[in-house]
Amino acid sequence: MGTTRSVMTALCIALLSAGGAAYCYTRADALQVQGQWLMERGTAQAEDYAERLDGAAADAQLKTFAERRVILEKAHVWQRGMLLGVLAAAIAAVSAYLLFLLKRLNDQLLDATGGGAQEGAAREPASQESVQGLMPSPQR
Repeated sequence: MGTTRSVMTALCIALLSAGGAAYCYTRADALQVQGQWLMERGTAQAEDYAERLDGAAADAQLKTFAERRVILEKAHVWQRGMLLGVLAAAIAAVSAYLLFLLKRLNDQLLDATGGGAQEGAAREPASQESVQGLMPSPQR
């Protein structure tokens, strides 16, 4: 039963990490769109400066590019969070699968030994002949 809980916990962690990665993706995408808009605005300000040769237009363009830089830095932080979420989800999913395989192996071993420790204690000790029958023989 404990292994089943650990599999469910690993799956929950995988789902939460995937959800966090999806949230980070939406935040990063929104910031990327805003950064693209600021880039277009800066380009328009550059064209305005080229037509008028006004220092105020150049200052506005530099301010726009500074805002864009701050927004893109935030977007990169969200992208890192997204990558960490995807990595955590993948690791948790692989862990859940490995724990599931471990539980199956444990169940198969219990079935092969006759049901576990409770039945093993109730059985009589094995005779010397049956123990020798289980010994590996050399391969030819």
